[in-house]
Formats: sequence, structure tokens, C-alpha cells
Amino acid sequence: AMSDHDVREHSDAVVREYLARRGLTATLAAMDAEKPRTASSLSSRAAVVAGLKLAKLVKRNKERVNAAPLGSLLEILCEALIVNERPINVDVVPFAAGASAPRIAGAVAALAHANVGNDEGEDWLPLARPERPAAAAAAAQPPEPGPGGGSWGRSELGAADERSRRAAALSGTLLVEEDLEAESDLAVGYVSVAPRPQALSSGALPPGVHLRELGTSTAAGLSELFHGRPNAEWMASWVRQGFSWCEVPQLPFGLRQHRGGTCGVIAAVQALLLKELLAASPPVDPLAASHAQRERALVKALAGALWRCAEAAAEAKGARRVCAYLVLFPNRMALPTPRELGREASVAELEGYAQLEQAVAAKLGELQRADGAGVIAFAYSAALSAGGAEGVRAHMDATGLCSSTLLGAHGYCTQELVNLVATGKATSNVFDGDKELDEMVMRGMGRQAPVGLLSLFERYGHVVVGERLKSPECSVWITFMESHYTVVFAREQPPAHAPFDLWYYDMLAHQDYVIRLTVDPGRPAPARVEGELVPPLDDTLHTKWAGAHIDWNGVEKLL
Repeated sequence: AMSDHDVREHSDAVVREYLARRGLTATLAAMDAEKPRTASSLSSRAAVVAGLKLAKLVKRNKERVNAAPLGSLLEILCEALIVNERPINVDVVPFAAGASAPRIAGAVAALAHANVGNDEGEDWLPLARPERPAAAAAAAQPPEPGPGGGSWGRSELGAADERSRRAAALSGTLLVEEDLEAESDLAVGYVSVAPRPQALSSGALPPGVHLRELGTSTAAGLSELFHGRPNAEWMASWVRQGFSWCEVPQLPFGLRQHRGGTCGVIAAVQALLLKELLAASPPVDPLAASHAQRERALVKALAGALWRCAEAAAEAKGARRVCAYLVLFPNRMALPTPRELGREASVAELEGYAQLEQAVAAKLGELQRADGAGVIAFAYSAALSAGGAEGVRAHMDATGLCSSTLLGAHGYCTQELVNLVATGKATSNVFDGDKELDEMVMRGMGRQAPVGLLSLFERYGHVVVGERLKSPECSVWITFMESHYTVVFAREQPPAHAPFDLWYYDMLAHQDYVIRLTVDPGRPAPARVEGELVPPLDDTLHTKWAGAHIDWNGVEKLL
């Protein structure tokens, strides 16, 4: 453990490094004059990083996806506190009436005591309780309990009663300046406040829309729907996935998938996003979309998907009122634990598409965060908008031949989840209409889909994709190959017999170049040689354009 001297030296070094990197030379000079450096002062950033065990946070800072790395250790620490992965436990925090310096010193000292990293390899910042000043130790007594397990803040216990003092220490959150409104009558003491909810505020939501607690029963029902059991843990590939951009200049429309598992949801949203660009008035070329245009298209894609789910739920119930839901998680890096989810997650109830679109636009930043769980929040929103677990399962097959959950093995999306996002109904099949099999109903596409789907499995004869998916409202298709969902699109409606171009995009492959294929339905594909490797994408496209010649236009084929 660090000595008090080490704590102060590390605290001074963090402040000095911040001032230097922010160019606050006059302030730094004033600090050096008031608190001169000594032989024991730390001047090496590496030494401070090692002493405070910040290596993982510094590494993560360098890998920031949607923003430039933060410039100082103090900023990195503050960001970690603001978007903390786990609750921050501070038993007590010292303060002095009318002065902010002790509060700052106590917080920095607590940070210096922080142990970053746990047995699971994740970064978090539990703040250790700072040592009490001697005057406070002599005057302390157990605080009178306040509502919610906090304390009222003042105590008068003799220092000898150490056992009572320890029993009185209650867990709480870091007290900041705005928490101390009418405490000027307190000289030096300790206060412990009950942990405050982490849920996002509804300040940016449309007028009249408020967030409410998701609820433990709803959270358990969603867990059952997705995982098949209550209070199930999400895989890491889902927890750290938002609807972030790939930021490749040639592919401005592209979303980025970081790890496997989420491709079904992201591909469906990517396809709907492309549809919004192409269907805009005037149409927007996806390869030339501006940041504002792609953000607007993403908002409409997300809101449109949720509204289709809500409309399907209202239709199934015969109800005239259509209501969509938007689920939001606490403003921190990771998803709350399953048992915390119902208490910490929030949900907004939205009536009318315009209100829903405004809400999605207001909270788009939360859904986009690369280190957040925006994809899970959106998937939960879709499920609730579709009528919750009961409403979603009403469109799924009950034959026992397929999963009754929205996630399959290894955390992969089922076809039901892809269909839920893309069409509003979690149907289990991709053929047109419903089919009966031994008195069991197998549910397929009831109407023309907003975006289409092509499957390599059809080439192998394992499934039949109906025309309602092969010929969607817009020339955008989700492509399913090798257990992975991607997208292809055409800028215009492809002609029946003349050549046309398709663009292919894989959200997971870190694609950094344009893949344009020319499909010529009037020209036969070359005869295949035994043992020849054929791109799975060619076989997948042939399920719609049978036997057509496909030219990769000089780009290396994806085998």
C-alpha cells in the first residue's frame, strides 16, 4: 500500500502533468512556487502510470474509437469515474466548510489509492477511504441514519470507541461541490450519502416523455427471451458494442462491429440505414454521405425498426394505440449486472412515430458509444416494442424444431432476432406466408419486407427465401453466409436483363476499401472447374440472379 507521502507525490504529479499538457504554464509555475518540487517529486509519466496502476486505462485511451485520445492522466481518471464499469464505493469523504481544496485533495488521494484491474481483467476504480484527519477522528461519532441507508452527516463520537466508528462507516458516493448546499455550519466532518441512481436523465427527451425504471420482472422476462434463463450474463462481444461508425472515408455509411455475435442486429440496422439514405428525397449516395446525412439515416433506421415492432404488436392485439419503447442503460462503460438491470436501466414510452424519432435522436450518442451496450439496449427496445416476451414469441414457431430464444449458441443472433429488427416480427422462417406441418404452423414473411435477405443456405438447398425478402421495398439485402450477416446494396433498382452494380460491406471485417461487383444477368457465369474455389458471395447472389456473371472489378475475391 502507498504511504501518505507517496499518495501526495502521485497526486501532485497528476496535477502537474495535467497543467503541463493543457498548456497552463502560469498555473503550473504558481503551483511550483507554492509547493516546490523536491528530490522525491515524480517527473516521469511512466512512473505515475505504474504507481497508480493505470496501464490498462492508458492503453484503452489510446484505442478510443470515436474520439481522439485524452491528453492527460487526470482526464483519463475523470473519464473512468464518469463512465465507470462498476459502482464506485466511497465509505466517507472529508470536507471542510466553505473550502473546495480538501474535497479535491481527498478525491485525488482516493484516486491514488485506487486499485485498477480485478481478477477478471476488467478496469475499474474503487475509491479507497482516505485516512481521517486527527481532529475529525477525535470528534467523530456514529451518524444518525438517514433515508435509504445514508447519513445526515454530523457525528460526535469519542475516538476511543473504534468499534462503533467502524460500524458507522456507510458506503456511499463521492460528495461533490453541488451536493453541499446548506452545510456551512459544519466545520470539519464526514458525510456518507446513499448511492444515487445511475439512470440517464430525461432532459433531452421530447416534452412529456419521462424515463421510468425498467423493473426486475421485465428485465428477467427479457433475459428469458434472449437467453432462455433469467439473470443471464451477456457475452463481452455484446456488452461493448454500439452503433459506431467505421470511419473509413471511402465507406461513410458503414457501421463497425468489433467482435462476433452481434452481426445479425448490426447488419439489419445497416441495411435499414442504407434504405433510408437511398429513399431520401433527394436520394443520398451512401458512398458520398455526409456525417449529418448518415446520422439522420441512422436515427430513422433505428426509430423505423422500433415503430414496425410496435405496429406489429398493436396489429396482433387488434389495438388502435401504437406504443414503442426505448431502453437506456446507465451512462457508464458496461451493462449493469443482470440482477441490477431492472433497477438501473430506464425505459421511455413513446406514442407516435415523430415522438419516437425525436427520442432516438436525443439519445443517439448513448446508442452509438463504441464502449457501451447500445446494441443490447436497442434489441431490448425492439422486444418491448413488439409486445414483450409474449408478443415476440407469438410470431415464432412453436414446433420444437427451432430455438425459442432470440440468441443461439455462442451468443449469435437467431433468424428470429434478425427478422424482428428488419421487419418488426420475430418470424422463424424466411419463406413467404405461413406453412402447416403436421398441424403445426411455421411462420414466414407476411408482406414485402423493407429490406431483403439472401442466404447461402438456399444455394445448398437447406432453406427457401421467399420473394418478399428477395424483392424488398428497397434494393438492399442482408446476406447470410458462413454464420455471418453482411449487406449488399444497389444505388438503383437493378434491371432484369442489363448489367448493374452491387456494393458489398462487412461490418466485422475491418473493411477499409470499396467492394463493387458488377452483375450481368444476360451473361452466363463461367463453367466451374472441379475443385475450384468459388466466393460464397457469388453463390449467395446466384440465389436471386441465377447463373448471372459476377465481376469483382479487380478487387481480390473473398473466398
